[in-house]
Amino acid sequence: TIIEKSDEEKAQIIGEAMETWISAMMTRYKDDVKAWDVVNEPMLDNGTLRTGNVAEPANDEFYWVKYLGKDFAVDAFKLARQYGNPGDKLFINDYNLEHSLAKCDGLIEYVEYIESKGATIDGIGTQMHITVSTNRDNIVQMFQKLAATGKLIKVSELDVQVGTTTPSAEQLMAQAEMYKFVVDKYKELIPAAQQFGITVWGINDPNGEGFWLPDD
Repeated sequence: TIIEKSDEEKAQIIGEAMETWISAMMTRYKDDVKAWDVVNEPMLDNGTLRTGNVAEPANDEFYWVKYLGKDFAVDAFKLARQYGNPGDKLFINDYNLEHSLAKCDGLIEYVEYIESKGATIDGIGTQMHITVSTNRDNIVQMFQKLAATGKLIKVSELDVQVGTTTPSAEQLMAQAEMYKFVVDKYKELIPAAQQFGITVWGINDPNGEGFWLPDD
């Protein structure tokens, strides 16, 4: 027998669960972690906020926004600030910001909305899962838009796909050139005071097992 909870009951249950999750994480690693991705991947590629309503929900797919509404991130950042250290750096993080400039704009607008509700965000992370043929002009425009926020900016999950498991010397050179382009433009376009750093994704992947790009 399934008894459907009301929207109000769902919001209370899920809201309490989110506080339990954030408070436990922030408290447990308070002495070890000084920067957090508090909210991850909130936006759709068209620049609008996810709704959490998915046609084919995967076993591991869950969206706080479905139960808590647009202000879920407001609560998340307030809770992270409450339970973390005063000097912790709190980030919002998303992907495809260089692929869809509308998504980049939407994320920036969402940051402004969250802060208008009394929460504070220290930085924005751009994942940058890109390819050797990613539009370089878009990368430049993305960094310019992010820099204009005045926030700390980090490249959080950088990898450059070549499209094959047996790349040629030319493809590897193109990959190297794209990595260099990203780093050079980051250092050029993000003011030094806003540079939080670059994290490279998947530098070691034994036997290709479990890799998110098995054909690359």
